[in-house]
Amino acid sequence: MPKVLIIEDNLFIRENIMEILELEGYQVVGAENGVVGIEMTYSENPHIIICDIAMPFKNGYEVYESIKSYLDEHRVQFMFLTASAEEKDIAKGKTAGADAYLTKPFKTDDLLNALRDLLN
Repeated sequence: MPKVLIIEDNLFIRENIMEILELEGYQVVGAENGVVGIEMTYSENPHIIICDIAMPFKNGYEVYESIKSYLDEHRVQFMFLTASAEEKDIAKGKTAGADAYLTKPFKTDDLLNALRDLLN
């Protein structure tokens, strides 16, 4: 099963997503901020990265820019998962290069469907 890296500064949300994905059979690792997430991208070699946007140290856009060449080279899928639900925010996320954009709060089925779409 694919490995998913969750980059989320909110411990409750990060652990909730990790538990959902583990129950579905995904191999899951978590990072508590963007700096750690960048490091874990290289050390964990995930297939998919799910990243919050509003985080301390490095926001989601900065994370994406920092690892963009790695994502392209290794064909890693990148999804923003954020509370920013306005159309302009969604457009900015997609323009930045994300393969998917999901807003919080989310339904478990929406998260799982988005992951399935990224894997296909």
